[in-house]
Amino acid sequence: MKLKLLAVAVAAAISAPAFAEVETKGKAGGGYTIKAGDAEFKVEGRVQYDFDWFDGDAFSKGDVSGSDSEIRRARISLKGKVAKDWAGKVEADIADDGTSISEAYVQYKGWEAAELTLGKHKAAFGLEEQTSSKDITAIERTMSTNAFAPGKLYGVSLGNAEKDFTWNLGVYDNGDEGGNIATTIAGRVTFAPIVEKDEVLHLGFGINKTRLASNEFKDADQRLDVHLADEKVGSGTIMGESLTAYNLEFAYASGPFHMQAEYFDGEIDGSNWTADTDLTGYYAQFGYVITGESRPYSKGKFKRVKPKGNAGAWEVFGRWSSYEPGSDEAEALTLGLNYYANNAVRVGLNYVMGDLNEGGVNKDGNALSLRFQYVF
Repeated sequence: MKLKLLAVAVAAAISAPAFAEVETKGKAGGGYTIKAGDAEFKVEGRVQYDFDWFDGDAFSKGDVSGSDSEIRRARISLKGKVAKDWAGKVEADIADDGTSISEAYVQYKGWEAAELTLGKHKAAFGLEEQTSSKDITAIERTMSTNAFAPGKLYGVSLGNAEKDFTWNLGVYDNGDEGGNIATTIAGRVTFAPIVEKDEVLHLGFGINKTRLASNEFKDADQRLDVHLADEKVGSGTIMGESLTAYNLEFAYASGPFHMQAEYFDGEIDGSNWTADTDLTGYYAQFGYVITGESRPYSKGKFKRVKPKGNAGAWEVFGRWSSYEPGSDEAEALTLGLNYYANNAVRVGLNYVMGDLNEGGVNKDGNALSLRFQYVF
């Protein structure tokens, strides 16, 4: 039903301007745009098909080899703008077990100092989280990002994004708590003292204050940066009343070289019968585009590499990731190679070495991940 509604919305966007002068254009990897008068609509989508092979008890329960494949993401979205003041987006996430709405919001852009967003959208917290899944360098985001970032929630936020400075603050619905909304308050500020075509210096800070629905922090357990692995670090759901988390961001890019790092620190406030639990994490990532292209940057976020020539672009990178939920600890080293055939097609290969200590038991393992990505 949700997919039918999105199809109707797309059809309406295309047919509504039928009585006006219509301008259309398509761009590889950049969607299909329809303009009519003061209205503009864009249809976009992505497909990510992944293969994972893993061995060792850091990735596989029972210390056995395993492999699997999946459509990691299949999404289609419709964005719209009417005049200068109003915009919106509807995005559907298509999966084998059904279709869900991953984003659906309305924006008011009529104020000079801020934009107002209402509906389901991504809470502002973390550089890697704010960078789209089609644009991140590695195949998967890190354990720390997945644990600490609130993700896409229903709520309202205010923010503004300039070339060198961005800010955003929002209040979101994190589920039901005794018949009331368990709220998440998330905010992010970024500053880029250097923003040139071939050089960027980025700094950022974020905060996430979440009242835990049912007194459970369900994102404590995380896979070691391989999505199809069946082992996780963490001893299960952590009980507590709320999560308070902070993060620091740093990124620098110069020509074909780029690097970024984040540090996360959080505490789950216990209740009368549970103790407080500390969580920390960080990652550091370095990359180099062999064919000479630069990684694009815009308003506090990075984009994927865009090839300059018909032969495509090649990129190598390395990432060290660490995450500590309570007394458990996990580390993962990822070495990767990306091939950008054009603006729409990308192939990524990641080799991941993982180690974890869970309840005093040491585990390790290796994994290989392969992704085929098509963006339209």
